[in-house]
Amino acid sequence: MLSDLKLSLRSLIKSPGFTIVALLTLTLGIGLNTAMFSLLNTYLLRPLPFPESDRIFTLYRTDPQSQRSGHSAPNFRDIAEATRGTAQLALLRTWGFTLSEPGKPSDIFTTHRVSPDYFEVLGVQSELGRLFRPEEDAPGANHVIVISHAFWKTRFDGDPNIIGRVVRLDGEPTEIVGVLPARAAAPSLWGQVWIYRPLGLTPEEKNRRLDNQFQIIGRYRSGVAPAAAQAEFDAVSARLAQDHPAENRSLGLRAVSLQSTSLSPNGRNLTFLLLGLSGFVLLIACANLANLLLARALARAREFAIRAALGASRGQLIRPLAGECLLLALGGGALGILASTWISDLLARQFGGGDPAFRFSLDIRVLAFAVTAALMTSLLFGVLPAWLVSQVRMNEALKSSTRNSTGDRSHQRFRQLLIVGQFALALVLLSGATVFVRGLDQLVHRDAGWRPAGLVTGKLAMPMNITADSDRTMRFYRQVQERIAALPGVESASVDVELPLFGYPGPVWFEIEGRANPPADRRPMLRKNPVSPEFFRTTGITLRQGRTFAATDRLGSPPFFVINEAMARAVFPAGDAVGHRLRVAGMPDNEWGEIVGIVNDVRFLNVGAEQTPFQLYKPLAQETWGYVSVTARARTSTAAAALVEPMRRTVAELDPDVSFTDLMPVPDAVERSFGDFRFIGQLLSGFALLGLFLAVLGIYGVITRTVLLRTGEIGIRVALGAQWHDITRLIVGGGARLAIAGAALGLVLASLLTAVLARTLPGLTGGSVVSITGATVVLV
Repeated sequence: MLSDLKLSLRSLIKSPGFTIVALLTLTLGIGLNTAMFSLLNTYLLRPLPFPESDRIFTLYRTDPQSQRSGHSAPNFRDIAEATRGTAQLALLRTWGFTLSEPGKPSDIFTTHRVSPDYFEVLGVQSELGRLFRPEEDAPGANHVIVISHAFWKTRFDGDPNIIGRVVRLDGEPTEIVGVLPARAAAPSLWGQVWIYRPLGLTPEEKNRRLDNQFQIIGRYRSGVAPAAAQAEFDAVSARLAQDHPAENRSLGLRAVSLQSTSLSPNGRNLTFLLLGLSGFVLLIACANLANLLLARALARAREFAIRAALGASRGQLIRPLAGECLLLALGGGALGILASTWISDLLARQFGGGDPAFRFSLDIRVLAFAVTAALMTSLLFGVLPAWLVSQVRMNEALKSSTRNSTGDRSHQRFRQLLIVGQFALALVLLSGATVFVRGLDQLVHRDAGWRPAGLVTGKLAMPMNITADSDRTMRFYRQVQERIAALPGVESASVDVELPLFGYPGPVWFEIEGRANPPADRRPMLRKNPVSPEFFRTTGITLRQGRTFAATDRLGSPPFFVINEAMARAVFPAGDAVGHRLRVAGMPDNEWGEIVGIVNDVRFLNVGAEQTPFQLYKPLAQETWGYVSVTARARTSTAAAALVEPMRRTVAELDPDVSFTDLMPVPDAVERSFGDFRFIGQLLSGFALLGLFLAVLGIYGVITRTVLLRTGEIGIRVALGAQWHDITRLIVGGGARLAIAGAALGLVLASLLTAVLARTLPGLTGGSVVSITGATVVLV
């Protein structure tokens, strides 16, 4: 075998052109697939950076509308008490706090408010300083924070004396008591979290069971099986539904491993999609190499015939060819691993949430995948061609007057089958990329029912010492709105919970006064958005009937609602929606609100399916939030960017402890929000172009070799009177038949892929027929 490998190595060295092309093809195919697998490995296979992470879980609230909802603090208290012997639970809530230091502008940073058991559940210790004490988990006593390692390095330059420094958090002096180790960062779970603070539940949070904005994580007690714990969670959810039916009707609890929450369902599907389509690139590469090896082996048919005549067995004939395949696969695998590190770094920069420590690093699983891919590749592109060559008829090969052989019909059919397969897979890649990219472009640029051009928006996180007083909060919002509306170049300004970009808060159930309530699993749902009276004018949402809100619609006055046309048509088919009263989940039992207006529907920029088309607006003064959007409309769309700094200064002048986050023109916010999807579209386009190049290269190689081997036949045809167009038709016709056959098979596979995309990302499948047709034309 060693002798055969030496022979194979000498043979490859003597054919540098073939060897370089083969290694380059394998490097791209294996490197791409290894990088995609490293992404899957990081999110779904590699253990989280916490001790015994397989025992850590996320506890979801479930109901007929969602399987991944959050919890309220009162429910958490009851669940934790009832399951104390089964699991240790911790509560967290994502928050935005402003942090400021002398001589530096205040900024908003993503913060986790956490219960005392949070770090113990995760098994995390501090790198510097300490973690929280139980007595610090109370309003007024929670003026301490722990910061992430990345925040310590970037914001405080890794100052070793950081412990004990006092900063202003939401305008209040707060002490830094600890720094977490770098390994504790988990951007795949929660994004980039900079600051941790004791939960410090407010009286309202402690008692409001409908405030399901908290997350629960837990760690199973030693010896407790997940199935046994789930049975206890089921019993607890049944008791909560019985004890508090108004808030917990149809409540369920579902524990899932924390590892599995690294990706959303859409993210998981996209990851498998990328891995599968990168596998298509590798298959196309294998088909190309199989064609090259078959042509190379057929050129040596006379040599093999002589060796067979001298007594070589079939195994002795195949082994040198198999050795070449093995050497190419190992070399391509090694180079592919190097290429995958570069591709993985590119992926980490895109998906790492800004954390410089985030890496799609190589581990034993990734290396094993690369080695397996290399060995399987050698089998796919090498063994069958070698076996076909061993079937060459010895007498015919020995009688051949040239060193080249065309091979018999089985060889020709095999090569044609490879070309058809290449074209089919290339069409799948090209169609998938076209549908994805074109669908994303249509989603971003479609008529959404409002006018985003010319708008500037930013999130305003209010200090908790202000938001504790709704009247004070609304006075501040009114000041912000009036000051920004008065800026030069501003046409109007509003304060609202959400712009109609990616969805309003919810969905939540509602009921109509005077109508029987349907069963819980069929309750109608809506999305609710508290807004200021200027919201509709600022966004360009059109009033269809009735009125919008006025400054007199405030806390203490009767509740009023504005609904969208889709809800008006479906719920009030008689056209008499205005004047009806309804109640929304979360409002007191006796608080019915009157519908005073109907506006046009708005369409959100969601890649997934919208859970409900019903939209409801209510006055922000009647449901004051502490985390709102401030939006201004420029008099001209080109002047929007110039409003960013004046708006920022205006808020800083009103309160230096309040600041904007993500303040930018709305079109820029849309593009940034779709950055990951744009990047995925670019990856798919790269896959498609690489597959297209390999397919074109493959058919070019086959046709070229066919022409060379048929030179004598062509000469005879010309001598008998054939014209150049006859010869061209003969050659191009053969290639066209292969291309059309491959395209026909590819259309079937592309239709299946489009169906998968439609189920996974229904928002990105617009114009799929046009996209697939265009991809087919380009390929053929």
